[in-house]
Amino acid sequence: MKHSIDSLQITLQKDTTQYSIDFFTENNYKDLHSTLIEKINKRSCIFITDENVYSQTSFFQNSDIISPHDNRNILVLPAGEENKTWESIEKILDACFHHNLDRSSCLIAIGGGVIGDMTGFASSIFMRGIPFIQVPTTLLSMVDSSVGGKTGIDTPHGKNLIGAFHQPEHVFCAKHFLSTLQFVEIQNGLSEMIKHGILGNKTHFEHLETLLATHSLLCKETKKHEISSEKHSLFLHEIFTLVPESIRVKKHIIQQDETEAFGGVRGFLNLGHTYGHAIELLSNFQVPHGIGVAKGIICALETSQERNIFHSPLDAQRITTIFTNANIPTSHSFSAEQIHAAMKHDKKKKDGKIQLILIKEIGEVTYQYL
Repeated sequence: MKHSIDSLQITLQKDTTQYSIDFFTENNYKDLHSTLIEKINKRSCIFITDENVYSQTSFFQNSDIISPHDNRNILVLPAGEENKTWESIEKILDACFHHNLDRSSCLIAIGGGVIGDMTGFASSIFMRGIPFIQVPTTLLSMVDSSVGGKTGIDTPHGKNLIGAFHQPEHVFCAKHFLSTLQFVEIQNGLSEMIKHGILGNKTHFEHLETLLATHSLLCKETKKHEISSEKHSLFLHEIFTLVPESIRVKKHIIQQDETEAFGGVRGFLNLGHTYGHAIELLSNFQVPHGIGVAKGIICALETSQERNIFHSPLDAQRITTIFTNANIPTSHSFSAEQIHAAMKHDKKKKDGKIQLILIKEIGEVTYQYL
């Protein structure tokens, strides 16, 4: 199998969990199909995906994946954050019972963060836990939600307030999925990668800075819902080569703090999220997660400056410029009062105190309270 990027190994300290993250760089799904068949290894399983992935990619158009056996099935769910609910979880669980899955079975998530989070959560509670495999199909899910074992659903009170930590058996990232995405989905993933650079890796930030400065005109000329494989193939390839570097930032953190102890280092990954989740909630989730994180990072930067934690005007300009070069919007129309009220529903609080991640400099963040 052809992997031009080395695989990563995740080893968690609080238990014996280990899993690998493999990268498929070919412009087809052949190697990914073969690997999945090998890892499923004749177990009963269900593929969980959404309408967009099912209709807009050729992943399922392969007789080796869609097995003729009755115990290999595909559940196609409605796409979108608004469907990350108990109703969808019930559909997954009903499918598990309908197809007689048991403790030796597995679920396979083929989709973005919504599908991955729901599949992981359903697998964590079905018969008190069965294995699952992540195949993230968006840039955002490759660098964020597929890594680390956070699963869950949204409620009217906020994002991801019901869930569990449940680690995948394997994660498979395939470059070919990126060419099927709307450009806004690339921007969502870039926001999370930029976040990783700001919170813990100056070199990763610099690599993204160079990439986006080089392709800034392309980003500005690309319409929100269009991406031409001919014009953007080099850009997407260069982004994909930085995906392992971004994942390594998260890998280093979660291996120290798997379940996000209050005040632990995994909380640093929430840079931009407390503000960002509030903005997403206030927009009725019309602001997608990655763009919400970008807006939240700028809010965190402004708060860091107001509290005299962040002192470098040059680095502040670098942070705003990198989002500008990616054509990622960072402003919002909500008042401070609205933001603070929405933050009260955030799960990252203790004794009523809202926890913020603020920026000291590019490559270092710190805890503060609102």
